Amino acid sequence: MPYYLVYLIAIFCSALASAEIVVNSKVKICDDVAEWPPFTYFKRVDKTKTAEVQGFSVDLIKTILTRNNIKYEIDLLPWKRCLHEVEKGDQYHMILNATKNKERESAYYFSESIYQTHYFYFYSKKNHPTGLDIRVQSDLNNYKIGGIHGYAYSALTELDKNKMSRTVDYPSLLKMLYAGHIEVFAEDFEAIAGMSEIGVYNFMNDPQLGMAVLPDTEDNKFYMIFTKRNPLGQELRLLVNKELMRLQKSGELRKMLSNYLRP
Repeated sequence: MPYYLVYLIAIFCSALASAEIVVNSKVKICDDVAEWPPFTYFKRVDKTKTAEVQGFSVDLIKTILTRNNIKYEIDLLPWKRCLHEVEKGDQYHMILNATKNKERESAYYFSESIYQTHYFYFYSKKNHPTGLDIRVQSDLNNYKIGGIHGYAYSALTELDKNKMSRTVDYPSLLKMLYAGHIEVFAEDFEAIAGMSEIGVYNFMNDPQLGMAVLPDTEDNKFYMIFTKRNPLGQELRLLVNKELMRLQKSGELRKMLSNYLRP
């Protein structure tokens, strides 16, 4: 048999085997239990949190996996545990929303970008009635800054993250701000607005909370990420990227995102 035919048959068999791995497996997905609305969060009924997880990223992965007849399950875990579990690749295989940095690139496979957010900085009007002197991103280093445990803050390239005081979630971050333990925090505007929308806390209408666009900062790109320690991770990455291309070309991806983000 000619060599090139042997080569093509080997490629074909490998592709079939890879597809079989995904189809015959139940994909275990995790994300942050602190919620990341409007991308991943618990559904509310009469302002009461339920166990059902919804959001743009949930709709996206549901569309991709059900179209390919792949079973899946989504759990929201403490963020650092979710990262650890997907890195191990035993119980969980992928995460729905993550930013990129060198450390994570060495530990996970990344999809193409699925959406992007925009950084604002937030401060107490009571403690700083005239606002903060923030003209470039590095000016944040002149203030006591807070953040969330385990978050990469990849777009904050000029920030000394070692000096960041961290806590578990956004309401706790706000308490630190108003208590004077920190002076500022920089976060994705879409997530803060999403927290207000689902009733975690009404950040957007808090008269004591000042906010402004963080200058000198690029849009924050988000990705789905996959384990490198389980063969399922690479196959999921390939499948997600293929389906993302299809959804982008058809306009479905933009339509799905518009259901959660106001123009």
